[in-house]
Amino acid sequence: MVLIYLITKDSGEARSIGRSLIRERLANSANVIPSIQTLRWSGKDVINTSETILLIKTKSLLYSKIEKRVCELMGTNKPNIFSMPMTQINHGYQDTLREGVEEV
Repeated sequence: MVLIYLITKDSGEARSIGRSLIRERLANSANVIPSIQTLRWSGKDVINTSETILLIKTKSLLYSKIEKRVCELMGTNKPNIFSMPMTQINHGYQDTLREGVEEV
């Protein structure tokens, strides 16, 4: 199991992507964290932007399919996306997350 971290432009885009991934059985659930403040380096200075995070819970073997689908949904080949392994997880919750996701 992995937790996929995706930066989106706003809550609407995050909800739309999350819904698509769940309907397509690529993920079991997703969390939208709206309006976070991001500080990042931009060539000459530090800039502050507002973004939304979509946290996607799924099987690790589905990461490539999800990244490809996110590129299609966002219309970009460079989404801000990465995964983090779930190394310690309640077994009951892990079973719940596996339900409804395509077999790999």
